[in-house]
Amino acid sequence: MSTTVRKTVNRAAGAGYRLVCGLCLWLGAAAGARSEDFVTRDFTVDRGTEKLAVRLFSPPDDRLAPQPLLLLNFASDRQTSLTGAAYSTPVQIFLKAGHRVASFDLPAHGDRVDGRGSGIDGMCARFLDGDDPFRQFAEDGRAVIDRLIERGEATANRIVVAGTSRAGYCSLRLAAADRRVAAVAAYAPVTDWRVLREFAAVRDRDEVAGLALEHFVQPLAGRPIYVAIGNHDLRVGTDACTRFVLHLAQAEGSEQGKSRLQFLIVDDSEGHSLDNRWRERGAQFLLDAFSR
Repeated sequence: MSTTVRKTVNRAAGAGYRLVCGLCLWLGAAAGARSEDFVTRDFTVDRGTEKLAVRLFSPPDDRLAPQPLLLLNFASDRQTSLTGAAYSTPVQIFLKAGHRVASFDLPAHGDRVDGRGSGIDGMCARFLDGDDPFRQFAEDGRAVIDRLIERGEATANRIVVAGTSRAGYCSLRLAAADRRVAAVAAYAPVTDWRVLREFAAVRDRDEVAGLALEHFVQPLAGRPIYVAIGNHDLRVGTDACTRFVLHLAQAEGSEQGKSRLQFLIVDDSEGHSLDNRWRERGAQFLLDAFSR
């Protein structure tokens, strides 16, 4: 395991750029928030044939919450997940509240691209090759949580996950595989890969149908889950997302206790986009999960 530590300082007032050793972190999502220092730590987790790179953002000790949460935030590669203008809203909200945030590359993204391709095409190729990237992501997530707990930078059941689109799917799969994840926010998530054009040639295969999130609802039932999607999202399918949520609600119907599921179909987000206020609301939902 290797570790590097860097300190990041934002001296700009209001919205601007935060420099992290050459990386530009857009703070537009956190406009109006107080400028704060935070520490960046990079380390690796041994995953057998691979050393998985993980990046952690943490407030300095004097700004850390008394019982800090850990947010695992995902979009594609770890840099985009933590600093991308469209994805970093939960990151900024959690850091401002004194909590830690971490991420790692999805399979077939960032440092993890191989000859089978990148992005969703690469994920599909891996799946057809018998190398399930979605199961791998869940296993990676469990290993990263193990390591962060060992490092004293996370506490079981004070861990939350957020993800957008393909990473929304992966985030829900991680939560289904690990009860230490206390809550999830999924922004315009993939819920059934048969909807996506990258899986068009194989959408009739039983094993592809078996990836639909409706098959993973039982371990998710009863936990705080936030899902938001536009009302005409043809990329991942508003109807497919609704079907998943209905299955989750049905699974919760057989459980004791009050449902903590929140599902929003919004009319202000065109196509596969999602207005930033719904990302903000999702981040607040995750924080509120620990105040009840």
